[in-house]
Amino acid sequence: MENEEINHLEGVYKSLQDNINKLSENQNNIITKFDVLTKHVDEFKKTLTQFSDKIAVLEEVTTDRKKIKSEMKIMKNRIDELYAIVKEGKEDDSIPSDHEDVQDIESCHSGFSCSSKVTMTTGLDRDTIRAAYEDVRSDNSPTEWAVFKFDGARIVCSARGSDFTEFRTQFSDDDRAFGYLRLQMGDEMSKRKKFMFMTWVGPNVSVINRAKMSTDKAIIKDIISNFAVELQLENQSEIDIDQFKDALNRAGGANYGTGVRDL
Repeated sequence: MENEEINHLEGVYKSLQDNINKLSENQNNIITKFDVLTKHVDEFKKTLTQFSDKIAVLEEVTTDRKKIKSEMKIMKNRIDELYAIVKEGKEDDSIPSDHEDVQDIESCHSGFSCSSKVTMTTGLDRDTIRAAYEDVRSDNSPTEWAVFKFDGARIVCSARGSDFTEFRTQFSDDDRAFGYLRLQMGDEMSKRKKFMFMTWVGPNVSVINRAKMSTDKAIIKDIISNFAVELQLENQSEIDIDQFKDALNRAGGANYGTGVRDL
């Protein structure tokens, strides 16, 4: 009887040891995968630095500086996205599930051709966005705001209107969105319209999607380019018309998209 108990305990011990060995092996594989991701992010950053130096030289002789600066900004924001992926610890489709795929990552070219399946590109419904933008800017239109949200991998105009109370309802805790508003400023002696651009990142938005907002914002600002103040908000209490007007008063004249004021 005693021998049977000893044999049973030895079997249990061996089973536990095998499980511990498997867990250790899986842990090592995960660490290896993150090391590979971090290595590629670092290499990408070095490549971008070299590219930035070359662009600086080209800027001295090119007339299309605005376009180059916009492309550079998007590339730099791309680095933030990659770091966010590593920080979030997501495997999903971004990290292969076995050792052979890890070797594939190590052998792929740096830059955008790597075997990672993460999709970063965001598209625009340019026609509807431009129409909404021009509608808000038009003195002959009652429309005072437009909201732009994500429909899959595209940014579209999701709503527009004139009631600020309705505008506030467009932004939920799970949303990523942009808003463009026309506000009447001044008094009876001096009335004038001012425009504001707003970026909304709800408190429930993931780290990766938060990082992508900087790139997505640069894309939509190719169309929405004329405003006096830009705000980045994350709390419903910040969507307040008095705070908006105060920010516009402090900003003075229109700066056409330069500078960000966080409430």
